[in-house]
Amino acid sequence: MFIERLEWDSNFFGYEIGRLIIKDPEEFQIVEFENEAKNFKLVYLISSSEFNFEKLKLVDKKVIFRQDKILDIKPPLYKNKIVSYNKNSHDEIQLINLTLESGKYSRFNIDKGFKNNEYFNLYRSWIQNSISGKLAFEILITLDVNKITGFATLAKKDDDLADIGLLAVDKDYRGRGIATELVLSAIEKAKEEKFRSIQVVTQMDNKPAIKLYTKTNFLIKEISNIYHYWNYDTF
Repeated sequence: MFIERLEWDSNFFGYEIGRLIIKDPEEFQIVEFENEAKNFKLVYLISSSEFNFEKLKLVDKKVIFRQDKILDIKPPLYKNKIVSYNKNSHDEIQLINLTLESGKYSRFNIDKGFKNNEYFNLYRSWIQNSISGKLAFEILITLDVNKITGFATLAKKDDDLADIGLLAVDKDYRGRGIATELVLSAIEKAKEEKFRSIQVVTQMDNKPAIKLYTKTNFLIKEISNIYHYWNYDTF
């Protein structure tokens, strides 16, 4: 058993964070795990199976949706105006506020062990780095005059695979097909960039997202359980 130190997470949050991926639950030894975990304040434990260990908190059932052969998909017709985000023309604060809404099912929001605005800082950094082009090559938005009513970010996962990272719709504009059209527009943009497949990651508890991606012909590629282990005894 080896807990990997996550350098980016540790540096960003300001305390030691590790990750352990369990492929065979029968090999998981509680005593050994707790001894290794003493070096960390927080450990993410990821497994396709569920664990019954009181100190492990299930914070996410992560679902990876994927759609292949997207080059064969015909372009849809849109009711809503969708454009590329332009930092010189569009309001960044509106985008940040929508980003915080997009992550309400995130484990960084669900887990109350986070007490230092980790969720806010993480998602603000995510969208700002997407705007800069570091974490996304495209941000698609819908507009009502100058108000951003919805958005989706698109990133490169590998040469063949695009990734929808963040997606949200303003609560006052839901029920108008905006989320569906943002997903379809992201697929079209991925096609323009010659990607063959597209994926998106969400949470099983996020029922609206599950419904959205099923409706737009994504298939479940993988489901994994993510646990958080907080080492309160050492830190």
